[in-house]
Amino acid sequence: MMSEDRSRVQQNDLLLHEAVIKNEPEAVREALRRPTNVNCRNNYGRAPIHWAASRGNTEIINLLIEAKCDIEAVDKFGMRPLLMAAWHGHLNAVQTLVKAGACLAATNKKNNDILQCACARGSKEVAAYGIALGAKIQGCDMAGDAPLALAARAGYTAVVELLLEKGAYIDAVNKVGRTALHVACEGGHCSTATLLVTKGASREAQDNSGRTPLHQAAVHRHTELVRVLLDTGCNVNATDNNGVTALQMACAQGCRGIVEHLLAVGADVHLQNNVGSSALHAACAADATDIVELLLAHGADPALTDQWSQSPLSVAGGAAESPPEGFRRAARGSFSAILDLLTATTNLDHHQNI
Repeated sequence: MMSEDRSRVQQNDLLLHEAVIKNEPEAVREALRRPTNVNCRNNYGRAPIHWAASRGNTEIINLLIEAKCDIEAVDKFGMRPLLMAAWHGHLNAVQTLVKAGACLAATNKKNNDILQCACARGSKEVAAYGIALGAKIQGCDMAGDAPLALAARAGYTAVVELLLEKGAYIDAVNKVGRTALHVACEGGHCSTATLLVTKGASREAQDNSGRTPLHQAAVHRHTELVRVLLDTGCNVNATDNNGVTALQMACAQGCRGIVEHLLAVGADVHLQNNVGSSALHAACAADATDIVELLLAHGADPALTDQWSQSPLSVAGGAAESPPEGFRRAARGSFSAILDLLTATTNLDHHQNI
């Protein structure tokens, strides 16, 4: 008999979860009239109150609170109902839970609090409410990201503006040394990056690997953002810890549009990284014939060698012989075109020197 009762309660628990998930207040009322555990959990450790908070249904939240649910229930990710409501941008649900006594200082397993959850998901209203309640505007998660960086990474410009107005430190760095501008550039968010620069963010800040925001925009192939940064007058020839420039990164990515922008403002085609590779080496390794032609037109030296005495031509030959797995290109055709370009340039230089 006890086994049957337990089975019936478990079935009722399932009905309660389903009613909350479907956002049906009347079905929730019906489920709560039966023998059920209002704090029953699923495989993710979520109770009905988690689902109600994530859907922002204050009527259901109040029904569950009246049924004595645990408003501090924690799922396997460390998320509490208040954090779920903030994550999904439901201001009314957040306010309802706060009124019921939810802990404002609660964090999940990534150390995200109510403000960080709101900023990561772009809810300006919840973020403003969290700040008004005293949430730490400089608080950091496990990765060292403050709310400003979380909003910037996702391109939530309005939230970034709010945080700056409330005193967020614009050049705060995370555990890998990246600022809000770095992560905005990584994501290709032009409007966010423009706002940050306008508000005084450092365009030359270097992360732990020495990369500037320009490096981040270039390596992630964000052509328009590279143009935006260059228009602000950032250092086009900045190098990272490996001596790599944004131009070399763009060439390695085969991104002609970025290469054109960089060359237009004076990117140095002769710079070599810590192992002696130049932008021309990078373009040849990438079989980027059009970029090789562009670099040569800007005076790149085809005779320049790296620390292994490899010229751009020998690098191109290596790419032709063994293209990277997963990138089946017409490598020999590219090599032939690059060979013609490099040979013609070398011969021209030779004749001019006679």
